[in-house]
Amino acid sequence: MGIMGKDQYLTGEDINLELDQQPSRYVICFHDWSVSKAEEYPELLKIVEQKVKPEREKAKQKRDRERWWLYNSYRKELRQAIRSLDRVLARSRVSELNMLAFVPTTLVASEEVIVFAFDDYFHFALLQSNVHEAWVRRNASTMRTDIRYTPTDCFETFAFPPTPADAVRQEAERLGETYHEHRRQTMLARQLGLTKTYNLFHKPECTDTDIARLRELHAAMDRAILACYSWADIEPGHGFHQNERGQTRYTISPTARRDILRRLLALNLEIAAREAAGQR
Repeated sequence: MGIMGKDQYLTGEDINLELDQQPSRYVICFHDWSVSKAEEYPELLKIVEQKVKPEREKAKQKRDRERWWLYNSYRKELRQAIRSLDRVLARSRVSELNMLAFVPTTLVASEEVIVFAFDDYFHFALLQSNVHEAWVRRNASTMRTDIRYTPTDCFETFAFPPTPADAVRQEAERLGETYHEHRRQTMLARQLGLTKTYNLFHKPECTDTDIARLRELHAAMDRAILACYSWADIEPGHGFHQNERGQTRYTISPTARRDILRRLLALNLEIAAREAAGQR
């Protein structure tokens, strides 16, 4: 566990607003321990017994009632999947902007956080790209004025590029790392979190050198991801465009977005057909 038996608790707001995605609070999490193991932290167990156990006793599930000291959203399968990783990609479940960051695997993520079991810059480039963002906007639900990222609709249906040539993948990974590092340095220099940094990124009036460079790197990263799909024939048309909500964003052109969505859907259907044929 973390400091004095407590784990750092990561929320969606921490990802979007904190400079380094540093959790703003702690959570008591006894992992999958027995109650006798949890008793090694008597002060924390006492808090759980006083504040959690009364509510757990009302739970419909017998398991929740009997194992009242355990964190109810432990997600053991996810923890096993990321056990060998030091960091993973994460984003806020609810956000107007598509913003991903690397976070340590030692954190406890709240329900507001979507965790991706990737620790490399290729997958950062792919999921941060406008290719993925276009798919997210097509398939996500909405909450007030924000996009609600649902993994079943936004990630599980997203067609990853067929195995690209090593050199093509390496270029996308290189650009992902360059983009990420420049973004990090920009945020540090300005003492801004992701949301405020991307607000400048999407603001036409902001022509500062560091933000302009971030746009250039994003465009280059998008082109590298398109190359991974063998879609280099698509002209992204990066610039300030209005989205479906009438908001001005630095992104790909509406024409490119429609073409990318059409091809993603076709690739998705192709992959599904191959998987179905394989099952038969």
